[in-house]
Amino acid sequence: MRRLPPSLRFRLTAAVLLPLTALVLFFGIITTLVARNNEADTVDRVLIGSVRTLSLAYNSPASDRERLVPLAVHLLKRRARPVVHYSVWRGDRLIAGDAALRPPADYSPVGDGTIDRHPPTTFTNAYRRNELVRGYLDPADAREVTQAAYLRDGTLHGKPARIAMEIRRAHGDDRLIAIQIADYVDDRLAHERAFLRQVLMIGLTALVVTGLLFWLAVRWGLRPLATLTGQVEAARRAASPSVRLDADEATPTEIRPFVAAFNGLMARLERASESLRQFTSNASHQMRTPLAVARVQLDVLERYGPQSRQGQAALTDIPHALDTLEQLLRQLIALARSEDQGTISVQPFDLADIAAGVTGERAAQASADRAISYEKEGEGPVMAIGQPTLAAELIGNLLDNAIRYSRPGGMVSVRLTNGAGGPLVEIDDDGPGIPEQEREKVWDRFYRIQGRGQPPGTGLGLPIARALAQRMGAEIELADGRTGRGLCVTVRFLRAD
Repeated sequence: MRRLPPSLRFRLTAAVLLPLTALVLFFGIITTLVARNNEADTVDRVLIGSVRTLSLAYNSPASDRERLVPLAVHLLKRRARPVVHYSVWRGDRLIAGDAALRPPADYSPVGDGTIDRHPPTTFTNAYRRNELVRGYLDPADAREVTQAAYLRDGTLHGKPARIAMEIRRAHGDDRLIAIQIADYVDDRLAHERAFLRQVLMIGLTALVVTGLLFWLAVRWGLRPLATLTGQVEAARRAASPSVRLDADEATPTEIRPFVAAFNGLMARLERASESLRQFTSNASHQMRTPLAVARVQLDVLERYGPQSRQGQAALTDIPHALDTLEQLLRQLIALARSEDQGTISVQPFDLADIAAGVTGERAAQASADRAISYEKEGEGPVMAIGQPTLAAELIGNLLDNAIRYSRPGGMVSVRLTNGAGGPLVEIDDDGPGIPEQEREKVWDRFYRIQGRGQPPGTGLGLPIARALAQRMGAEIELADGRTGRGLCVTVRFLRAD
């Protein structure tokens, strides 16, 4: 089954939603990473603050310690982020808390005089800068601390945990105590996953709502195209030869160039269709005459026989009619080829070589009562831009025209000059010429000057010549002959340099 291409509305929506989806994922990842870092920083701050609070409670006098320690533990369990895993060790003896939360191997209750075997944990505070002494505002609170609060990773009840620890000498005690606060890592990960789910749900909801709104917006934005499509469909059903799109004041600015280009294309197609219709009508009319002559002469042959006087005249006229028809078909093919819209490969070529070659061929084929001459200004090649084959066909077409219309015993000359505006080929004859008021009309197909003494023709020679010249960027002009009679055709080619 053939797969249908996606609609423009789908393409536009996808073009917006795909980068938006990538943007949502990017910000979701960034938000998750930031939240994860903030969560880890918050938990670490809570652990360090909690272990210092409990450490200060144990640093109080013995009379106050029994009252302050339970109160500190109670506060730790009742805060926004409760801390329920703690332990206080004096040597190998657990004073309070969870027995599974044991001190590390480098803990010594007697102490060896080492202060801060592990670097104390510090936090960056961008809003307030307080001078701290090993994490305490009051230097007296840090005086008996041999290991300031620091963080380490460990295990508790077989689960990964984040542990804060501080070692100090309690008030009135000659031995060191190790105070630890722990938080399970999986609790932190569960919080991060819940936060990630919230971010993804918000992002997905935003994508769905944005996609729906953009779909409706694209539908509204493409409404002018639907209107134009309706106009074209209505014109198709009406089968009107003239199709134009109507752009009213509500038509968006971006669509107006399309409407103008479409209307221009339709006008061009109408002109081409009308030109083709006229061309077909004229061609059929021109072909009907020699065909009718040939048919009449064949009827004469059939009626009187080839040996009769009428049959001999028919045998003389039939080849003439066929030659006329052949010339017409040849020129119609040449005209169609000259108006071919395909691109041609232009290149520098020696115009002198082309002109001399074509003139020599026509001189050899012309009758003995026609004098054909070739003249070139200067020495060396004359370089022009174009297509050598088309240039030869153009010069040959004009030269054939000049030979046909020149008078018996007359002269046709081809002159090549290298003018300031480009190389010039001038083809001059001493025939009847073309009146100035008729020189624009002869470019029309099948147009022939009416008058006595005009040789037979098709009216396609000059239109073919102009079409060939235009394909190469050359210009063609008509003027009086240099001798004061006849016609001089000038073709100006593009200069090669």
